[in-house]
Amino acid sequence: MNKIIVASLLFLSVACSGNKSEKDATTTETHAVSEKKYACPMKCEGEKTYAEAGKCPVCKMELEEVAMAEADTTAHQH
Repeated sequence: MNKIIVASLLFLSVACSGNKSEKDATTTETHAVSEKKYACPMKCEGEKTYAEAGKCPVCKMELEEVAMAEADTTAHQH
């Protein structure tokens, strides 16, 4: 009887620990998606980037998504 209880607890702990890694992967994926950067195609404000799409406050053009490598270098310049 004790062996069944121990085996059940072991099975439940392994099953629950597997769910945690799936949640971590989803969180990381969501975080990566939210890190998109947008900038004016005319560079009205230099290399300034925005977290959300929209319009440039200077020329009113639609902001365009910039590559992450480019956005990372501009973030370090500010």
